[in-house]
Amino acid sequence: MEKIGIITFHNSYNCGSMLESYAIQHYLEKNGYNNEIIDYSSEGQKQLYSVFEKNTSIKNVLKNIILLPHYKHIKNNNLKYEKFKEKNMLLSKKYNNKAMLNNSEYDCIVAGSDQIWNITIEDFDFAYFIDFCDKCKKIAYAPSFGAKNPKKYASKEDYKKISYLLSKFDYISIRENNGKKWLKDNFNIDANVLIDPTLLLDVTDYSLLESDYDKYEKENYIFLYCPSFNINVCKLVKKISKKYKLKVLTWSSKSYYKKFIRKFGFNLVDFEDPSLYLKLIKDAKLVITTSFHGTIFSTLYEKKFFTIKNGEMFGDDDRVRTLINNLSLNERLITSKFDENYDYLREIDFSPVKKKIDNLKKETDIFFKKALGEFYEIRK
Repeated sequence: MEKIGIITFHNSYNCGSMLESYAIQHYLEKNGYNNEIIDYSSEGQKQLYSVFEKNTSIKNVLKNIILLPHYKHIKNNNLKYEKFKEKNMLLSKKYNNKAMLNNSEYDCIVAGSDQIWNITIEDFDFAYFIDFCDKCKKIAYAPSFGAKNPKKYASKEDYKKISYLLSKFDYISIRENNGKKWLKDNFNIDANVLIDPTLLLDVTDYSLLESDYDKYEKENYIFLYCPSFNINVCKLVKKISKKYKLKVLTWSSKSYYKKFIRKFGFNLVDFEDPSLYLKLIKDAKLVITTSFHGTIFSTLYEKKFFTIKNGEMFGDDDRVRTLINNLSLNERLITSKFDENYDYLREIDFSPVKKKIDNLKKETDIFFKKALGEFYEIRK
């Protein structure tokens, strides 16, 4: 049997990363491509999602002092993510370090999706450019540079390495418009912009993952998913919650504690994992997010939602802009300026959005039929 591996950020304690990992695996499986996720994560990724920061500066020491009383809560969240991964993903054997990855394991490797090609993040590794396999077929499905042009941010040595590794791919797609431009301008590679894997599945698929934790389901609440807790976004959400007399449930424990978000009166949920994340979006009166995947799941669940434009969204970061444009949901992307006269709870007509998603799915189907045709197995 031909062996297909997927390399992505499945080990991130981040709902978007874990759900896109689940989605690409589930999509391929549903379409007749047997596969497993390569169970590897970089040292940087392991540190990024640890409870405490490295004590390399006074600032980090102070952060750790703030987090210390909440160690048990954060550690429990991490364990919840691990349980979700073990329950819902088909994983390879554990690769504890880069040296364990080798040529002989797979006939084909699919890299993506998520920001696996963002060379500036702590969990970046050249393994996501499949540098460990010379003999296998290499396919990139909708990876993202994360708004970081490698020509601008990579060292000369790393840029040269990226160029070489990209030349070894058999098929390349990309997730954002800026990535398409950079592939062409920097490496003379033509690539189609394809949708994030999470859009390849339906709500019926995700309903199987939803938590049965029912503490919040009968409450009228705004679900705020803003992992960095931008202060202007928090101020906006506070005003909206006051206008409609809605409580605010929120996420991202470490940031919540480090930035003292309790002062806004927002309620941190009891625990965090992708199952509860889906449940909270499903049951929310309104979702407010700054997140790419928060936008996607609000759309899939057909919720009233707003994505707040902030930070690098005003510059090169077109991850959300590409998504919003592709789905014709531009009116859902707003700034953090509060408008007392604006109806933040007005209905959304999702019927044209669903048609757009269906058409975008077909582009992915065509891509994989071409790239993975010889790996298809007829179901008995």
